[in-house]
Amino acid sequence: MAHNVVVACCEANKIQEYTTHGTLVREICLQQAGVTSPWHAVQLFTGHYVVSQCALQGVVSVVGVDGQVVRSYRPTRASDVGHMSFPMGLVVKKNDDILVADTDNNRILSMNSSPSSAQQLTLSVHDGIRAPRGLCLDESRGRLYVGESLGSRRVLVFDGIRS
Repeated sequence: MAHNVVVACCEANKIQEYTTHGTLVREICLQQAGVTSPWHAVQLFTGHYVVSQCALQGVVSVVGVDGQVVRSYRPTRASDVGHMSFPMGLVVKKNDDILVADTDNNRILSMNSSPSSAQQLTLSVHDGIRAPRGLCLDESRGRLYVGESLGSRRVLVFDGIRS
């Protein structure tokens, strides 16, 4: 897999992939597949893309290079984790598991690359996570960085995150 930059274009309902030198590799239209309001996109090791849809009833989808949805995860109130609300930041672990910042629910979810199931990560912080938005994973150190968008707008650091 190339180490390219993937950009989600929220209002245009597309994602773009660029080389690290700024050359456009591909543009993928998501509208016809029903993916709207893409907030963040990351490429999986399989070549597919994971896209978070920034909406009250959040969805995380895996799409192919043709823009077609391979699979979507849309938890409901009855699921183990309840519904997602404004999922924003994404990171992909070496094993293709996906971490999602579930912003309005003040939590980080972990889902498999299918994505067919999700679990809430147990992350210890004194007064809880508030509106997580940005995620960065340093797997060599087993460290997850979480940027908050409300309150004191902290960057939280969690150790022990492994594939």
